[in-house]
Amino acid sequence: MNAEDQFDRIKAIYPDAVALVEGGRTFVHLPGLVIATRAGPVTRDALLCPHEHSGYKTRLFLNAAVPGHLANWTQHNLFTRNWFCWSWNYIEAEQPWTSILANHLAAFR
Repeated sequence: MNAEDQFDRIKAIYPDAVALVEGGRTFVHLPGLVIATRAGPVTRDALLCPHEHSGYKTRLFLNAAVPGHLANWTQHNLFTRNWFCWSWNYIEAEQPWTSILANHLAAFR
């Protein structure tokens, strides 16, 4: 499935999603993504990276860390904005982008 089809699937779930391209690679901006956590829902802008980045197979960047959740938060600058990400690896890029997103969000439960 190509990037356009993958994005369309994300857009069907998150109508505010925006595809962004940097270095020939597509990222998905998800403004106001509600994340279910053990302590209750939190809202963050998110940036799904459905391909390798900084040594990880895929990444989910957030506009701010989620206090009390996960470890090893790092900061990255993408699309002229600072994003935060935690150490959560082995989410394979060969699966649908909706699955990549769900697997990253599972880290908070």
